[in-house]
Amino acid sequence: MVFWKYPLTGFGDFFEQRRVAFTEPIPADRVCGICGRIPSNAVVLPCAHVSCLQCKVEVCAAKQCPLDGTAVTEEELVPFETDACYLERWRVVCIVDGRKCPSNFSGKLSDLRAHLTRCRGGDVHCTKCYRPVTREAAAEHYRQCCDSNSRCHSVSDAVVREAVEGIRGIKEDLESLRQKALNERDSEDELVNGVNGLVERLANLDRSLSVAQETASGAQREGSQSSQSSAPGPFRAASKPGVYITTCKFKNVYAARDSLSQTKREHGVLGDDYTLSGYTFRPWYQFSLSGDAGSEQVSVLFAIHFKDGEWDDYVEWPCSKKVALVITHPRDVTKDVRLPLRGEAYEVAKKPRPGMVNKSYRTEMVSWNDIEFRGYITKDTLYVNVELE
Repeated sequence: MVFWKYPLTGFGDFFEQRRVAFTEPIPADRVCGICGRIPSNAVVLPCAHVSCLQCKVEVCAAKQCPLDGTAVTEEELVPFETDACYLERWRVVCIVDGRKCPSNFSGKLSDLRAHLTRCRGGDVHCTKCYRPVTREAAAEHYRQCCDSNSRCHSVSDAVVREAVEGIRGIKEDLESLRQKALNERDSEDELVNGVNGLVERLANLDRSLSVAQETASGAQREGSQSSQSSAPGPFRAASKPGVYITTCKFKNVYAARDSLSQTKREHGVLGDDYTLSGYTFRPWYQFSLSGDAGSEQVSVLFAIHFKDGEWDDYVEWPCSKKVALVITHPRDVTKDVRLPLRGEAYEVAKKPRPGMVNKSYRTEMVSWNDIEFRGYITKDTLYVNVELE
């Protein structure tokens, strides 16, 4: 069903700033051309554009219409009102999460208020299986839901939810930048910084959705083998809001370990290139052998290099983000190991030169025997998360 949503202002506390869906578009002369709201009180500018009283303050301060640049004086403004009776002519519907509510409400604006007090439209996420469930069916769903049925989807669901929230935030910021672009008082640097921030967030969302897709595909493959698996897998959501995360795969780790000998005491392996929060980096790990034959000890360290990437001109340099590295356990989140990273600030955080990599952030050496003994390796692959905050 097609509908048109408008925020209302000036029609009482209940509807103040509430977005109401109409079955037909409201005439443009009743909608603020600047902020898109339907105001109860507005003014008409000399250029025939409509402004609500809040936007009028900025129009008068700038002495011009922000939409076409027409000169404006307060004496030229023509006030008018839109009362609730006018809006009663238009049919409204109850829209929740982009679709009509289960009760399929359609009526007058005055009827919508009573409907919303009892509407059970919209979805909630089950705390057992993490799937979206309509509110009206939530109680029955919880009675029948078994968390082992689809726990394997929980990580990808969480990533997708965070990505959706991020996209909504980007939409709001884009609208804010549009308004700033129309206002000559805002500096060019402020707009550029705002755009750079959005580019950074888009790059992270792109990676997050890729991880979600990969996780979901893996869950489908493993689900056919065991419907009772309780393993969450190696993929994780970010540890807290504002943290960007990606998962690095180190494959063929057994062969790398077995390449060590008394004559070859070190062996390093480069990983693939990754982009996180707009920054491109390459992870690697290095095995080290110590001790004599019969009493050998094997340790491993992990590191990442920033390298040149397609987003370099849009992100902040030197990189001021905190970098963390986490070895993830495939079956038990509580066994994840967070490793501190160290490195000389200038050499690791500067903007990389074209075709080159910076010096690395490195962890301390950790025992390879512990990693292997405690079951961190899955199908000859070790999963390590990199977080930027």
